[in-house]
Amino acid sequence: MIVPTPPAIPLSLAHLPTAGGLAVPWITSRAGDGRHLFGALDADRKDQALLRRLCGVCGRRHDERLVLLMRLSDLPRQCTAEPALHPTCTAYTIAACPMVGGHLDHYRTTPQVLDPTMIPPLDSPARRGAPAEPWFAVWLHGYTVITDHGTLAASYADNTPLRIRPITWRFPFSA
Repeated sequence: MIVPTPPAIPLSLAHLPTAGGLAVPWITSRAGDGRHLFGALDADRKDQALLRRLCGVCGRRHDERLVLLMRLSDLPRQCTAEPALHPTCTAYTIAACPMVGGHLDHYRTTPQVLDPTMIPPLDSPARRGAPAEPWFAVWLHGYTVITDHGTLAASYADNTPLRIRPITWRFPFSA
């Protein structure tokens, strides 16, 4: 089920473009025809955000606390290719994104048509049509940029999390 009414856009995200009543995250890819492709990342912006410590949603520098949104399968590796977010941007993402917010029980079945500057998730073929994984918010003071499967990623292996909060954990989980 998809969220029927878009959540209110926080004032801190008013500078972002909108699509379908939603603020478009700063790292979201834009197709050659101008459409924003939710769920696809702009490769350059993703890397800029990781290296320059910018929020993946608003594109602004991080303060003292940040959050990595991670799937259950990311937690053992302690890293994700997605940049960290501000707490306010995290709350908006949980409310606005049907996958992170737990409103979809399966990943999309058809691949998005991407331009050359866009990054499909490395595991997108394996996820296609699969049951959605539980999501977690990993609260941190910092992260280390590493290379994971040939792409830059944020790792908290050397940074003790302030907390790890389940967002969509449903017990028992079965994939």
